[in-house]
Amino acid sequence: MKAIILAAGRGSRMNEGTAEIPKCMMKLFGTTLLDHCLNNLESAGFSCGDIGIVTGYKKEKVRVEGVRYFHNKDWDSSDIFVSLTKAKEWLKSEPTIVSYSDIIFHPSTVKKLMKTDDDIAITYYTAFWELWSKRFANPLEDLETFKMADGKLIEIGGKPDSKKDIQGQYMGLLRFTPIGWEKIERAVKNSTPKPLSCLDMTMLLQHMLTLGYEIGTIPTDELWLECDSQADIRLYEKEFYEFQLG
Repeated sequence: MKAIILAAGRGSRMNEGTAEIPKCMMKLFGTTLLDHCLNNLESAGFSCGDIGIVTGYKKEKVRVEGVRYFHNKDWDSSDIFVSLTKAKEWLKSEPTIVSYSDIIFHPSTVKKLMKTDDDIAITYYTAFWELWSKRFANPLEDLETFKMADGKLIEIGGKPDSKKDIQGQYMGLLRFTPIGWEKIERAVKNSTPKPLSCLDMTMLLQHMLTLGYEIGTIPTDELWLECDSQADIRLYEKEFYEFQLG
């Protein structure tokens, strides 16, 4: 099994923090976001040789010995799906875990994802409301719909009318088998809601649901953090200063 970290973006909401470095090199708890990802993938059982990183903005600042690099030269004019396609060689060959590079997660969450039988699967965070209440005065202004039935995703990425429309928070951790990736390629080839360069991951997942494909969901209550801004980093270092990943 392989693991791919998507680290192509600048992270414009980090403002001057990413003037000279990509977002994945911002630090939280004294460690870069990228190193958090790498450390926890390794704790879940991956070796450096099984990990790939998709670079883009300031790629020369991302230096990790032993990993495989992929590069999205069009990082500034494309969304995250295009970055993922740069690693399609791996996605076509064996089951692959995909992780955003701006998230903090527990190795046990990855282990759960590794064990699923679904061709396409995602994890979701069950303690999202408490976290979003710390981040935003009105969590519903930022949260998106997330609905499931019998362990399968049925809706994602919409504007929620109430908390009832959100059964969990998409985490930016996914798993594809080669069959699952083939389904993805077939879906985006036949029809997509937007040009590929504008296709983000939740939009892709919802498109797959619209076409009738199944997407498995795996819950976790292990602490997970999404780092969108420097305000997030300041909040987390204040609120979760004792946070240690196992």
